[in-house]
Order: sequence, then structure tokens, then C-alpha cells
Amino acid sequence: MSQKYERIMVAIDGSYESELAFEKGVNVALRNDAELLLTHVIDTRALQSVATFDTYIYEKLEKEAKDVLTDYENQARKQGLEKVRQIIEFGNPKSLLARDIPDKEEVDLIMVGATGLNTFERLLIGSSSEYIMRHAKVDLLVVRDKSKTL
Repeated sequence: MSQKYERIMVAIDGSYESELAFEKGVNVALRNDAELLLTHVIDTRALQSVATFDTYIYEKLEKEAKDVLTDYENQARKQGLEKVRQIIEFGNPKSLLARDIPDKEEVDLIMVGATGLNTFERLLIGSSSEYIMRHAKVDLLVVRDKSKTL
């Protein structure tokens, strides 16, 4: 039995690992004639103590995210992908990427880069990809290696 994906969400956080997830996401979307959702979540939990009422910081982060996602969108379109959308949200990345955005957007595959955290760091702050794996209702692909293609 073959699974055909229709709406693929790639979590983009600016890391090398999320770039790998993007590259594989484009390939999977092309093969499935699927829509690719380039998704970035601005973590407001980290900002609350620094900039409670400073909207400039939020606007600056949103513009930087938009610029990065626009670059990825242009790359995807150059590779022949027609259905590409950007999603930028504010809040808790773990819950937004695991449940809220996939539910709202009817995502059927989530793609994330593997974390660069070591065991101790995961104990202290947790891994987003690990959280998503435990809470997502749809298929999840954790991208670890550039050399392997899908």
C-alpha cells in the first residue's frame, strides 16, 4: 500500500537540520504533488521576560522569519514546486508544531530536523522533535542526514 501525502509541513528554525528537512520536504512534495507548508514558530515564552511590551522585537523577529521563509519558498519554486505556503506563528513551538498547526492546516506529514542537543541538554530543555513525535496525530519524519534521499 502506498501513502500519498497532500499537505506536508516542514518546521523551519534556521538550523542546518531544518534546512535538511526543507530539502527532503521539497522532494517528497514534488513526488506526491503535495502542498508544502514552510512553518516557523516564534517562541514567545523566551521573549516575555525580555520584551513584555516591546512590539519592535516581535515585528523584527517576524520580518526575519518572513525573509528566511521567502528564500526557502523561492528555492522550492525554482525546483518546480507550485504549491508552497508560509506559516509564521507566535507561541510555544512544541504544541503549535505537534498539534495546533497540523490540525488547522490538515497536515498529513510533519518533517523536522533532528535536534543537535546532547542527552543532558534534552533533559534540561527538551527536544522539539521528541515532543512532536510523542504528540503528533500524523506521520512525522525526523531528518538526520543529508546523504540519504527519500
